[in-house]
Amino acid sequence: MTRSSTPELHHDVPCPGCGCLCDDLTVETTAGQVTGTQPACRLSSAYLQAPLATAADCCVHGQPASSEQAIEAAAAVLQNARVPLYFGLGETSSEVVRKVVDLADQTGGILDASHPTYFDPTGRVLQTTGMVTCSLGEIRHRADLVVFWGCDPKTTHPRHWERYSVEPTGRFIPHGRADRHVVGIGQPNATTAACDTFLSLSPAQQIAALHALVAWTQGKPLNETTLQAQLGNIVEALAQLHQQIQAAKYFVIVLGEGFLRRDLGRVPLELLSQYVRPLHEKTRGAISILRPGPNWVGAGGVVASRTGYPGGASLGQGIPQFDPDNGSAVQLLSAGRVDAAMLFTGPWLKQLPEAAIKRLNEIPTIMLGHQTEGPIGERQIFIPIARPGVSDQGTTSRLDDMPLPLRSLVPAEALTAKEIVQALLEKTSA
Repeated sequence: MTRSSTPELHHDVPCPGCGCLCDDLTVETTAGQVTGTQPACRLSSAYLQAPLATAADCCVHGQPASSEQAIEAAAAVLQNARVPLYFGLGETSSEVVRKVVDLADQTGGILDASHPTYFDPTGRVLQTTGMVTCSLGEIRHRADLVVFWGCDPKTTHPRHWERYSVEPTGRFIPHGRADRHVVGIGQPNATTAACDTFLSLSPAQQIAALHALVAWTQGKPLNETTLQAQLGNIVEALAQLHQQIQAAKYFVIVLGEGFLRRDLGRVPLELLSQYVRPLHEKTRGAISILRPGPNWVGAGGVVASRTGYPGGASLGQGIPQFDPDNGSAVQLLSAGRVDAAMLFTGPWLKQLPEAAIKRLNEIPTIMLGHQTEGPIGERQIFIPIARPGVSDQGTTSRLDDMPLPLRSLVPAEALTAKEIVQALLEKTSA
């Protein structure tokens, strides 16, 4: 791809800035750089217009190095490691994740395709209780009742409200916002302030509220005194919401971090799934989760299809092994159970627990990133990669598991992740 000083417009561009993966953007490029995006979205601007890492950013143990030298050093690390860890896979394309699975298998490593700091127990809930889900298109065209529980899409997914869930017109929602009733549950935020109804629910009340909803939909008795003690004055509002859901033509309950609490495990999502399923005797509806971008859903799907397990697996014994309670990247690092790591960098890197960061600084760590995330330590190798959706192409999955192709808009200043992982596969097989 050649550089041009004349501005070029690229239409219908998918944006990996968040899990919505909006594919209606018009992107302007000039002289090998993205210089503008429309419609305006701060997350798309931050992702598409941020400075790209170049080959000059390549480092081995804190010293400048060529990409070839870095790949040689990385291959040596993986060959010498007893238990290498591969994570951060949602920051790259599904095609690259497939090659990482091969690399982990070849080196006897552990895979973790889940987001290191965003808890999403969907994979396990689908195996235990099942869950009714939907596409973003279904929400747009059918949902006349939208419930935002423990989430703030106006902040985390800026165009979700305007493109999918509240404002757009749809086949069965011809008047858009006027045809929808919007409810917010949880703590006040920018989204709840724009809802028609708001139920203030503290984290301590969440499980009690879910048990009440399950009991109502299944026709089971409740201890009213206990319920009143647990939920106080929101019992009546919660009961009214239950009636609204039953009367809706199509409802959707949108979840975020405030609902998917790591300290409670998969319990809240299982209870909500048990609530939604029986409602289909009277109406139709689904659960939708506001997952982060760019490709955490796609990475999990690739690992699940290759290993048989949701989220991740250990490949050190010749067959995939699954330990959902102790096998996450953060837990493995914090417990010192891995002696090398290879990761794709992202904003979450700065949010890792201190114990996990400490371990990454102690062991040989291979970091593949399209922008530098800070100083590179003596035990780290940083290999710059082309940015997916900007200077690299591939397949990523939207937060509703819809795969979409990314495009390359400007010339790459570095190797692609696919090229690097392929080189590591060849060198570690020797």
